[in-house]
Amino acid sequence: MRIEALSSFVTLVRTGSYSGAGDEMFMSSTTIHGQIRSLEEELGTPLVTFSGRKLHLTAAGSRLLLFAERTLEERANLGADISGVSRRSPARLRIASLHGPSIHLLPPVIRAYRDLQNDVIVSVATSDVGGGIASLVSGQADLVILNDLHSDEVASGFAVTTVYEDQLAMIIRADYYCPPDVALVEKYPVAAQAATSAYRRYIEQWSRTVGVSMHVAFEHSSFDGLLSYVMQGECVGMVSGYLAKMSPLASQLKVLNLPNFQLKRKVIAAHPIRPTPMTADFLQFLHDFYFGSGEASHSVDTRIS
Repeated sequence: MRIEALSSFVTLVRTGSYSGAGDEMFMSSTTIHGQIRSLEEELGTPLVTFSGRKLHLTAAGSRLLLFAERTLEERANLGADISGVSRRSPARLRIASLHGPSIHLLPPVIRAYRDLQNDVIVSVATSDVGGGIASLVSGQADLVILNDLHSDEVASGFAVTTVYEDQLAMIIRADYYCPPDVALVEKYPVAAQAATSAYRRYIEQWSRTVGVSMHVAFEHSSFDGLLSYVMQGECVGMVSGYLAKMSPLASQLKVLNLPNFQLKRKVIAAHPIRPTPMTADFLQFLHDFYFGSGEASHSVDTRIS
């Protein structure tokens, strides 16, 4: 028995007429009638009768209807199963990240990685430190991007790999720059992270050491937020080195050359000690992307295992 004939038979019973079945299946009523006749000839018995315009199933027709509906359902399920096998869900790499790295460090890496692994979906969710680590521990993220200030907060059972190195920078809008650089820190208000930040404590200690009178007038938890104060003019701000170099506004900024100002920073990736092959592959790619390009010095805290 042909599937097409069984489908026409079920449609005929449901619509109650050859013309109705033809309209639904985009066939002529003559074609539908021919398919029903072929079934009757194959089975050797009538399947339907008509009383006026009302269709009636014979006993054989009722039995065939059950068979036809079950067969068509099984065929549909088989088609869906085979289609599902042929269209496997793409692999997905889930990254939780602090805001700054997610905006400035990750996009060029992900773009390059996708050129090699175009069947992988890389998703990035920005989060604070606690939220990112919680995502990693709960299995909702494959790795989390932090900075080295938070290494001790990474839960036991997870490893840390350095993926970028730079140093803290003090910047000013280029059109406000006028040497000597150290005098600008005294002349203009400073935009810095909160007093509890290790970076803030560093610049305060530096100012005391070199005898600079520094006035912090603006605070923001994000380096991008601090950059926004700088771009409004007449303000010196503290930012990460990568932001000073990679921000779309970099050409409008001047990094100050300050005496003995050299706090090195590391961007780290926290991940399972034994990551999945895809996670390990991306970690190595991320590390090599920056450390191999000369934009950072070679230093890895933990080998990827």
